[in-house]
Amino acid sequence: MEQGYNARHHSNCKEMNQTPQFNVEDAIRDLLTGIAGLNVYTTNRTGLRFFPFATISASVNEQMLGNYTGVYDMSVAVNYSDTAAKISQEDFDAEYCSIFEAFYSETPTLASKIQNTIFDTKIHMARISSQSPSIRANKRAWQRGLTISVICTPSELDDGIRFLDFSEQRNSMYVGVI
Repeated sequence: MEQGYNARHHSNCKEMNQTPQFNVEDAIRDLLTGIAGLNVYTTNRTGLRFFPFATISASVNEQMLGNYTGVYDMSVAVNYSDTAAKISQEDFDAEYCSIFEAFYSETPTLASKIQNTIFDTKIHMARISSQSPSIRANKRAWQRGLTISVICTPSELDDGIRFLDFSEQRNSMYVGVI
């Protein structure tokens, strides 16, 4: 089923005109497909979830640089869960590290990894901004998560302010706009 989705996505851009949140969720889901045995769910997926699983939920924090700029600051929560009845905390933490490693590398950057799977959203910046600790929940499950901060524009083809580079090396570009 996952291969069918990727084939549709890349061949006819069926995902065009989705909100930036769904586009980013789908791109992050695609980064996790290489982890064997991991079930990945986005916010638009309802129903049962089977262990081990990761849920991805993106939300817009604010529109940056003023109203109607089309530059959004988003938070993306990636939460990993597995049953505590069948896996030790050490094994759970090792699996979580494989999720973390799917996002973290110097080259290519996380922004580039996300951008490579999105056709109609421009990713200006993406970074892991926080992590939550492992806990044992009431339903006997280990849970751990991380938050990714993303600055994006709904269309990578738009001009003007949307072409600004919000990477850490070019923070001086803010000054000219403000």
